[in-house]
Amino acid sequence: MSIETGMSEYDYLVLYLLPERLIHSDKMLELQWRNIETLIPCLLESLYAGKVNVKLHELDKIFTGIAKLSGQLNGNILGKAASLWYYLTRIFHQSVGPRIGNFAEELIEYWINANGNYTVMGRNIELRGALAALGILNLSKVAKKKKSEEERKLKGKADFVLKSNSGGRVALIELRMSEHTGGRTAQQSLLDKIDYVLNSLEDPEFDLKRKLVNQGIKEVDFSIAILFNEEHELLNINNFNKGRLSSLVGYIMDEKHIWGVVNHLAKNYGYKFCNGDQISKKAFENKLQSPTDRRVCIEDNRSNIKIWLKILFGDEFFQEYTGSTLADLLAKHAGMIADDIWLFYAVTINELKIAVEFGETHVKKIYDTLLDTGAFGNFISTVYRNNNLSLNEYIHRFNQWIENCAHTIVRKYREMGCELRLLETNDLIASFEYLKQLCICALGEYFARNCIDGRGFEKCSWGTKKE
Repeated sequence: MSIETGMSEYDYLVLYLLPERLIHSDKMLELQWRNIETLIPCLLESLYAGKVNVKLHELDKIFTGIAKLSGQLNGNILGKAASLWYYLTRIFHQSVGPRIGNFAEELIEYWINANGNYTVMGRNIELRGALAALGILNLSKVAKKKKSEEERKLKGKADFVLKSNSGGRVALIELRMSEHTGGRTAQQSLLDKIDYVLNSLEDPEFDLKRKLVNQGIKEVDFSIAILFNEEHELLNINNFNKGRLSSLVGYIMDEKHIWGVVNHLAKNYGYKFCNGDQISKKAFENKLQSPTDRRVCIEDNRSNIKIWLKILFGDEFFQEYTGSTLADLLAKHAGMIADDIWLFYAVTINELKIAVEFGETHVKKIYDTLLDTGAFGNFISTVYRNNNLSLNEYIHRFNQWIENCAHTIVRKYREMGCELRLLETNDLIASFEYLKQLCICALGEYFARNCIDGRGFEKCSWGTKKE
């Protein structure tokens, strides 16, 4: 392959090859790294070895047809790679799912705190802990006197508990990534915490309303935030599923759930809508079913405390609690999105087939070739260990190294008289870009094999925490 090319317009940002000091210089990078640092060594381990330790039970093998592939596979390259691809894809997605959820929650917490209007008092926190964080400290003592069902509800976890920095408002937020909130069990889990807190307002043992007022709290938000529709688009009034909304509102209006508690507060304690109107079931339901609003406010005229129930779609949630749209929030971090996961995963998938066909991966060959050139040591000493480089300078120097690495490999193979065919294409630009990606992976292998700054294969954990 003979190719001469300038620097690509695409700048790679790989956290696995970024010093800790620079990772911690930007919150977006820090949050990404925290959720992937034990996953990347797993991909690099499979990439270097050219294999995956496949663990499938017999029924799984039968369902996928992999059971038939234990026989003669001469010439069947895809058959040889099938179990590797299937298992890697399966375990990868099982690993990534929880990491995405945790990353999303941490990022939203950061955005809320950074806006300055609210402080996150708890994330994924038991209701007991949430109320304690708000200064309501004796609920656990009271709960011991209650039946086990009450104790169970206190142990239910709220996604976010916020307190306004002005001190007058708190918010209990249940966050759902998809408008598909599940069946009755999922909906019960969603609403149990709201039921419980509403019930506690006028409970003589809990006396929650008085405790809130004593803390200077005049408004309480119960927000159900739904971010995306079933097509993974940001949810809004033009693309939401009316049936999904009706199902959720129907569950809210059950006498055993929120409506039953609100009706009790209205009949026995004089609660009204915040505009002064009497509370009725039809009016309450109509407010929640309204496509453009989906929020209702009730008020206790004795204490003037206001209780909001909100169903927030997509940007309604972000604007309410971060002061910005999701697009604006993401635009602030456009240059701080790392390439680690897509890059290492995609290359590993492709290179497993290469290993099956030729006995080892291109990454392994390039790694061995570069060992003799001193390229890895040069990168460590002049770029990675250079504490004078800013983040932008480091990214520039890193991408320069990738470009030089690719040219070095082309030159070495030319000197050895070896063919360098990396992809099933004659597109030289695509092949050179893939060579650069292989150089990144080879450098990653050097870090992992030499445990640079503790980033070794032993850090691998397909779970979200190191076992």
